[in-house]
Amino acid sequence: MRTPALCRVLLGVCATLLAGCGRSLPSAVLASNSAQAVSWTAAHAKARDLLYISDLGANAVDVFTYPDGVAAGELTGFGSVAGLCADKAGDVFVVDEAGPVVVYAHGGTTPIRKLTTTGAPYGCSVDSVTGNLALTQLSSFSDGALAIYPKAKGKPSIYRDKDVDATWFCGYDGKGNLFADAWDRYGNVILVELPKGGKALQKSKLAQKFANPGGTMWDGTYVAVSNRGAGVIYRMGATGHVAHTITLKGGTNVEQFWIDGSTLIGPNAQSPGTVGFWHYPGGGAPFKTLKGFYYPFGAAVSVAR
Repeated sequence: MRTPALCRVLLGVCATLLAGCGRSLPSAVLASNSAQAVSWTAAHAKARDLLYISDLGANAVDVFTYPDGVAAGELTGFGSVAGLCADKAGDVFVVDEAGPVVVYAHGGTTPIRKLTTTGAPYGCSVDSVTGNLALTQLSSFSDGALAIYPKAKGKPSIYRDKDVDATWFCGYDGKGNLFADAWDRYGNVILVELPKGGKALQKSKLAQKFANPGGTMWDGTYVAVSNRGAGVIYRMGATGHVAHTITLKGGTNVEQFWIDGSTLIGPNAQSPGTVGFWHYPGGGAPFKTLKGFYYPFGAAVSVAR
C-alpha cells in the first residue's frame, strides 16, 4: 500500500516505478521534468489574489489570477512537488518531497526561506492564530507523524505515535487544533487530531471505506476530507463522524483541495488532469474547469496584501 508514496518521491527518476504504482505518465510529461523553465510571474500578479496549483507531472507550481483563473506565472526548480498551503499574509508554502519546504511571498519567484525536512513530507497547513506551520509525513513511523514549525520558521517539533504509519494532508481549525487524515499500522484511514497545546495525538476510526486518502481542510464548521478515487468530500466532526457527504461530479481523483468560502478548488490528480471549481458545500458539477495540467496535485489561494 505504500508504493504510491515512494513513486511520487522518485518521479522523473524512474518511470518504471510510476507504472508499477498505477501512476503511469506519458513520456512527454516525464521529459518535462528535465527541462524546467525559469520561474516567473506576470507584472500585475502581486496586486491580485492568486491561485497556486502544484503539478506533479511537470514538477512545477502554476500560478493563476483568482477567481478568474488566468495564467499568471510558474514556479520551478523542485525535486518533487507535493502539497501547498498559504498563510493570512499571502505567503505560499510548497512542500517538496525530495527536499525542503520552499516559501514564497505572494506573487514572488524567489524563495524567501526554506525549511529543512526529513523523510517524505507531503501536506501542510498554517495556523491562523499562531502562524505555526504543520507538515504531514508519509514515513510517519520512522520520521514522526507531524512536524510543527513555530511561526513557520526554524526547526520543527516532531510529534510521534507508534500507531500512525503515514499522515497525508492536514488542516488547522480557527482555534489552533490540527487535523490530519492518516494510515494506521494496518493501512486503515483514520482521523488524527493534535489539540491546541497538546502533546499527544488523538485518533479516531472512520466508518467509511477509502479508495485513497485525500486532502484535509477545516471549512469553518467541519473537517473536510477527500476520498480520492471515489469523488467525494466528507464533512466530519472532530471524532470522525460524517455529517455530510459531498459528491464532486467530474472530480473523481481530487487530491489536495482548497476551500475558499463557498468555493472548493480541486485538482483532479490524473494524467492529463484538470482543476475544477465547485460550489461548496453543494458539490455537483464544476462551474469552472482549468485544463492543460500534466498531473495536478495540490491547490492554495494566496490573498493579496
